Amino acid sequence: METQHNLSKVLREVEAGHEVQITRRKKVVARLLPPAKSEPVRFPDFAGRARRAWSGAWRGSSSAELLNETRGDR
Repeated sequence: METQHNLSKVLREVEAGHEVQITRRKKVVARLLPPAKSEPVRFPDFAGRARRAWSGAWRGSSSAELLNETRGDR
């Protein structure tokens, strides 16, 4: 089967659990395999981390205070 012209059919075979070997001039140059069974990827709780980091009142200087400090006695 010409992979170049039948990629969707080849991918259906791989999805069905079959291994497909790609050849060039009767030499195997690639193998398409279905993915190994694995557990779902667990992502960190980014939203929870952001809530903890930014909860509560701002503890730094206000922008007006920072400008007054940098301007000094102008």
